[in-house]
Amino acid sequence: MDRDVDFLCIGGGLGGLAAAVRAHDLGADVLVAERSGMVGGVAAYSGGFVWVGANRLAPDTLGAPDTLAATESYLDHVQGEGRPVDRAARRAYLLRAIEATAWFRGAGVPFEVIRNCPDLYHPAPGSTEEGRLLECAVPGASLGPWRDRLRPSPYYETGVARDDLYSEHALDPAVRERLRREGSERDLLTHGSGLSGAFVRAALTERGVPCLLHHRATALLTDGDTVTGAVLQGPEGPVTVRARRGVLIAAGGYGGAPDGAELEDVPALVESAPPVVDGDSLLLAQRAGAAMVRGADPFFSVGHHFPGETHPGGDVPLCRPLLEHLGLPHSMIVNREGRRFGDESYYGALIGAIRRYDGRNKRWANHPSWFLADDEFRRRYRLGPYSPGDAWPDTFVRADSPRRLAEAAGIDPDGLVVTVAQFNAGAVRGEDPEFGRGTLPFVRRAYGDPAHAPNPNLGPLDTPPYYALPLSIVGFGMGTLGLWIDADGRVLRRDGHAIPGLYATGNAAATRELKGYVTGLANARNHTYAYAAASHALDARPPTSR
Repeated sequence: MDRDVDFLCIGGGLGGLAAAVRAHDLGADVLVAERSGMVGGVAAYSGGFVWVGANRLAPDTLGAPDTLAATESYLDHVQGEGRPVDRAARRAYLLRAIEATAWFRGAGVPFEVIRNCPDLYHPAPGSTEEGRLLECAVPGASLGPWRDRLRPSPYYETGVARDDLYSEHALDPAVRERLRREGSERDLLTHGSGLSGAFVRAALTERGVPCLLHHRATALLTDGDTVTGAVLQGPEGPVTVRARRGVLIAAGGYGGAPDGAELEDVPALVESAPPVVDGDSLLLAQRAGAAMVRGADPFFSVGHHFPGETHPGGDVPLCRPLLEHLGLPHSMIVNREGRRFGDESYYGALIGAIRRYDGRNKRWANHPSWFLADDEFRRRYRLGPYSPGDAWPDTFVRADSPRRLAEAAGIDPDGLVVTVAQFNAGAVRGEDPEFGRGTLPFVRRAYGDPAHAPNPNLGPLDTPPYYALPLSIVGFGMGTLGLWIDADGRVLRRDGHAIPGLYATGNAAATRELKGYVTGLANARNHTYAYAAASHALDARPPTSR
């Protein structure tokens, strides 16, 4: 049945739901359209970090309040030397992020500061020891009938908020296990599940915003230059939705598209985000005249397809990013020469090396690559679907020495023997002279073993048998290209003029505020531009932005 609404959100993830909350509370008739049978989107698969500088949410006990000047100083460091930035646009985003986050918190989205969680590059200039990274934790029961429709994360174990996980008392393994058990019994949604769940609860459960599942946008409606609605393809055929105040594109990027690797300039790319980010909504916007521009630096990592794993709710094979596994002791990553090529403990540090092309030998310098671990790792740590101490499958290459492991895996044996010896010599001292693994406080906290000394990210590979897993390059749904938007989330044409009635947020919109990577910025951008778009569409912008 055709419908008439004030505001249409294409995509039932974080951005679409956030815009729905804002538009609803401004008095609008809102509709969310989701192409799959689950809500929560890419954010549900994420770690759930939200980064907002000078957010005013930190308790007084954390010391002097954060400032915009300090936040901008830190972002200058992240941006790096010699890279231009539009400071006015960046400040406008930072102010809007503060405004949006405070508003959503007042609207029932429980953003809380993660204590003991520093900025990624702390102690860089302008960085903080805690206060800028936020999270949401909500009881599953509070989502009501939408609990079973929340997209489950295959990557993060839910049940313990990071604020508890990073506390001093959680250094005790028995305490961490108790927290996990209690959180599981309560069905406490944390990490990406908590973040997405908080917006599902706010939009769909508490406000009752209608959401059409299994409805994919196939065309935008226009009247001259103005976007006036969309055609949705549903189980019972096409549905025409006319949107009086605007349409928001919040359906993610293009990582699952056939040309994703070419667009990101990598030898191959497997998308680890939910199998609904193939760029179709971006094409709809382009047909309406939208400009695609290059924004953020590339961001991807490495992963492995463990036998039998599929994305939740279907049969699409899942390639699991190793993420937190890479920073655990008794492991490393090597290329075909048996050499390490970066600080494995923070996966973002490997991006440049993964994209490096060896012009002399006419091949990618660090692809293929392998994740290596010894039996101490297997006994101590989870790897993908396998709990500590589980037997690993026969599909893993294994051998009783580094040389034989290299021979079996197709790695240069002499190179690997030298690399393991050098790595082990430093690891027993808690040092990595070559790449500085385990030196960033954030990485030590988020990706290491807090019970391992002297460095939570470093341990030698010296306990046979040894294991090798071939790695794939995996995306997180965060492409470098996206729709060009302004500070109000309006989609722009190539000439810089806004397309009336068309908005975008999240991974559909190019990140123009910053080069470099800040943990939690993507999630913060998503709800911030969703807030801005709904505010503009309903003419509820603050006077300074009109």
